[in-house]
Amino acid sequence: MLHVLLVVPWDQSHGGVNTVVRNLARFLQESGRAPLFLFPGNRTAPQDGLSRLGFSSLYMNLRPPLVRRRPLRSVVAFLLTAPLSLWHLARLVRTRKIDVVNVHYPDLNFLHFVALRRLTGVRLVTSVHGGDLTSLEQRSLPRWLMSRLLPYSDLIVAPSQEYAEYVRREYPSAAPRVIAITNSVDVDEVRELAVSSATPPGWNAPREPYCVCVAALNRKKAHDTLLRAFARVPEPVRLLLVGDGPLRDELTSLVAQLGLEKRVEFVGSQPPNVVAKLLAGAVCAVLASRDEPFGIAAVEAMAVGTPVVATDVGGLRESVTHEESGLVVPVDDEGALAVALTRLTSDAELRQRLGHAAAERAKAHFDWKEWASRYVDTAYVKSGDSSGPRRLVTPSEPAAAQA
Repeated sequence: MLHVLLVVPWDQSHGGVNTVVRNLARFLQESGRAPLFLFPGNRTAPQDGLSRLGFSSLYMNLRPPLVRRRPLRSVVAFLLTAPLSLWHLARLVRTRKIDVVNVHYPDLNFLHFVALRRLTGVRLVTSVHGGDLTSLEQRSLPRWLMSRLLPYSDLIVAPSQEYAEYVRREYPSAAPRVIAITNSVDVDEVRELAVSSATPPGWNAPREPYCVCVAALNRKKAHDTLLRAFARVPEPVRLLLVGDGPLRDELTSLVAQLGLEKRVEFVGSQPPNVVAKLLAGAVCAVLASRDEPFGIAAVEAMAVGTPVVATDVGGLRESVTHEESGLVVPVDDEGALAVALTRLTSDAELRQRLGHAAAERAKAHFDWKEWASRYVDTAYVKSGDSSGPRRLVTPSEPAAAQA
């Protein structure tokens, strides 16, 4: 039996990374393997528990080697606690017969698992998702540390070919171990949730046609460009922004400046059942991202037959096909984005054609079971020397070439 320890930096019930690890854990469980989660906790010794996703879990306090706000104190604390933490991890690997440690969204705590691999020989798979690496500033100590740690992975899994190329380019010493396995969603589950009656408490979907953007309110999601483009879309179409983040106040001010208070609504973060329902009810979904390693929200929209307007960037190129399952526009091009939104909101026949193709593409290329099987067979099972370059992408061809 394959025993896998899934290391995740938060215990949450929804979000892109959680979609990935949930699907992995479900597949492992259903195929007779034994998944076990490890989350941050309050004690050095691992504490048993049940995750918010309903899986067996351990909670453990692994101190990072460096905290920017208190560098000296954090280094001392790390040196004092690391030997005991590593002893507990090694004991965990031995007593639970762990074959693979799969770290998702690595931070500086990753040092513990590099040391664990060298101490026990356990297979170390590192799954990178986007901000875990792109947020590290050039020439910073955290980035330098990560560049030294990543090559100790047996395999590094990126969610798209574009992001895999970024990792190879920015972390060349780790390049031979990087592969790309495109992310997935549970298409049938998203469709079932979409027909449920769930909506945010005290809120009803607008009667007017609406576009929806499911994305954290941060710079890389380019809500500023989206709002300026949406100001050119004729009424009565509205825009729902699902998600939260540090730019909430700034974007609220921009909505007021553009005179869009009656047409734009901030819905906040919502659970998967509400997100699916909002996506299914929209005339189109939109991701105006400047950077997008994959874009699970786009595939979820496709799953329920809602066409997507997406920027020509990152993993979105591998999911949204221009003029086939959605419309693709250049990054930060307000004019092109406004034209695409106007086309979809004003042309029912176009929406139907693109939405139907989107639903078929989501089911054919991005459903979770085939993806999880490939992930396990490729990343978890040893197959000779893992030091050579390997590439695997689904689908294999770039999807968003401009017409």
